[in-house]
Amino acid sequence: MTNSKKLILTLSVNSNDDVSTVAFTVANAAISKGMEVGIFLTSDGVELSKEGGTEYTHVAPFKRLNELIEGFTSQGGTLWACSPCFNHRGLKADATVPGTTVVGAGPMLDWIAEGAQTLSF
Repeated sequence: MTNSKKLILTLSVNSNDDVSTVAFTVANAAISKGMEVGIFLTSDGVELSKEGGTEYTHVAPFKRLNELIEGFTSQGGTLWACSPCFNHRGLKADATVPGTTVVGAGPMLDWIAEGAQTLSF
């Protein structure tokens, strides 16, 4: 088995669920530990990729959700939004959080094939 410093988090909830804040907190912590981290947003989770969609979400004592997402992408985190889920909700690819890539499962599965560890939220 390959020893990988890659981590993928799958996240299927939107900003109405505190789990989204926890997932991005974990992702940022993993980056700070030197891991390469990708988050695959699926189902309602794709709503987190909508520009301005998380600016009012704050689950104390964590950082604000928009700050966590911005920190994640600015530190080199990979943010994927499931294209079928994204399109199903009528979201616009030109109105996403900077760093978002709207894709199918292929890139995530490539990381898994290379030995990435996975977490689901």
